[in-house]
Amino acid sequence: MKVKTLLLGNMQTNCYVVSDDTKHCFIVDPGANGKKIINYLNENELVLDAILLTHGHFDHIGAVDYLYEHYHCPIYIHQDDILLLHDSKANLSVFEKPFTVKSPVIKSDKRMKIGNFEISWLHLPGHCPGSSMIYLPKENVIFAGDVLFKGSIGRFDFPNSSKHDTRESLAKIKEYNFDAVVYPGHGPATTLKEEQTYNPYF
Repeated sequence: MKVKTLLLGNMQTNCYVVSDDTKHCFIVDPGANGKKIINYLNENELVLDAILLTHGHFDHIGAVDYLYEHYHCPIYIHQDDILLLHDSKANLSVFEKPFTVKSPVIKSDKRMKIGNFEISWLHLPGHCPGSSMIYLPKENVIFAGDVLFKGSIGRFDFPNSSKHDTRESLAKIKEYNFDAVVYPGHGPATTLKEEQTYNPYF
């Protein structure tokens, strides 16, 4: 497995291209700059199998329609965030350049298979109603979106955010009895054990 990080947009969102040795891949959170993503896929001769969205905020979804026009691949998001894709106030794009996602989306399942990758969709609301971490158990990798950062967590003072849900989600994460590399929506990678031990929000 190879994980390529692309920094996209004004918010410097981490977009991840996850590929295997068969040249198939999926993308996590294509927040902007669709041309940059497509250039990377073309340069590395990658076949795009799916787009996975950790949540519905604008800086994680901005290139979805652009990519769908080129690849017509399935787009997955937790069902509780589908409404954000269709509301510029809820997805916060109204504060920058308002937009909504026009492409068809599919609600994620708790367990999914994308190409050769087995995926567990961990629903951890707070930052958004549908905020999720995408866990690859065989590879010991988590794509955390804005649920968890190195030494911090996602904000819970936005419309549709919940401080109460954030606390409950952090309590769940604290109890995870495995370790994994954590690739967050912003900032550097970390590990689950490091955050469970040192993150001041736990």
